[in-house]
Amino acid sequence: MAEYGRFPFGLSQEDEARAARLHRDSIIVDMVYQGPCSPDVWTEQLRAELPDSADYGAAATFLMEKAVRGEFDEYRTLFDASGATTMLTGGVLETAQGLLDTAVETARMINAFDWLRPARRADDIRAAHAEGTHALVGQCQLNMLRPSDLDLLDAAAELGVAHTVDCAYNTATFIGAGCTEKNDPGLSAFGNTFVDRCNRIGVIVDTAHSGPNTTIDACARSAAPVVATHTSAAALYKCDRAKSDEELQAIAATGGVIGVVTVPFFLADIATGPAPTIELTLDHIDYLVRLVGIEHVGIGTDWPLALPADVLERTLLPMAMSTMGFRPEHQLDVSSTLDGFRDYRDLVNITRGLVARGYTDQQVEMILGGNFLRVFEQVVG
Repeated sequence: MAEYGRFPFGLSQEDEARAARLHRDSIIVDMVYQGPCSPDVWTEQLRAELPDSADYGAAATFLMEKAVRGEFDEYRTLFDASGATTMLTGGVLETAQGLLDTAVETARMINAFDWLRPARRADDIRAAHAEGTHALVGQCQLNMLRPSDLDLLDAAAELGVAHTVDCAYNTATFIGAGCTEKNDPGLSAFGNTFVDRCNRIGVIVDTAHSGPNTTIDACARSAAPVVATHTSAAALYKCDRAKSDEELQAIAATGGVIGVVTVPFFLADIATGPAPTIELTLDHIDYLVRLVGIEHVGIGTDWPLALPADVLERTLLPMAMSTMGFRPEHQLDVSSTLDGFRDYRDLVNITRGLVARGYTDQQVEMILGGNFLRVFEQVVG
């Protein structure tokens, strides 16, 4: 079994103790979360139980489903070992049926685990941290709302399955353009209406997968803080999923927060460069702090995924290329991970790395979750 949370930052014993305390005592919010499970838990028996025909959705939820049935106690163990207080996760905001399906699945998961609560208000997150449990924030990345469907947004917010909603997911929507589109005209007239409705009902506008002009337009339109839950700095490595300085500054100007990913191929050229490590995530955090200020930076890991590499190659890669707006030139490597972030139990390495780079206790607490908690309280309640 691999050892986690021990990336060699060269910390003194005193700094290791400080990092452990900060990780334990801070409210930690992962602004995009793919699940607590680890490739290490995939025994031959578990792999044999996973049908060869399983698509990515079925494979990704396989262990959670076992846990719901009371057949996989390690699910909570891995949650706890990460140290995360709150995770943002969710489904598709497209039709009434899809919305209801997502709400039912979220409720079923929360009801199955007495250590997991819905985060409807900021105080729910604080309470989960005080109790040593976890809170779930509803999130929608793939948003296919049509003008006639706008009332679904109210329903999604009321059901607690969409507290953050992206304007687009890579490709174009009725709202605006995604970041892998060839052309980005910005927010549509309906996009303006969408942002206005989000502001009115207490939904956080997310721009993580939105195109540059759509991102800037959303920031200009919104009267409330805007976020990019999981992205990176294009100035350090230019890719479609990264944000330009102009976008990052526009988000910060709204009072929003930018979450930095642990996705190797969004942080650096992993095909020709050195082996990627957690230092890359920290480099992007440092850059954002210098550019927009400490109060606008957070974490949105979005990686690693909790499946064995061969299962990811078989299920996720074809879906990413066919329906998620990625293309061969994006050079997705769905099985790659950062040295220092190969498992969700490595989350403490972000805290340790921030200590190694000289951040104060207050600054570490802000990046780990305090900044998002502020935005969540301001917009949602």
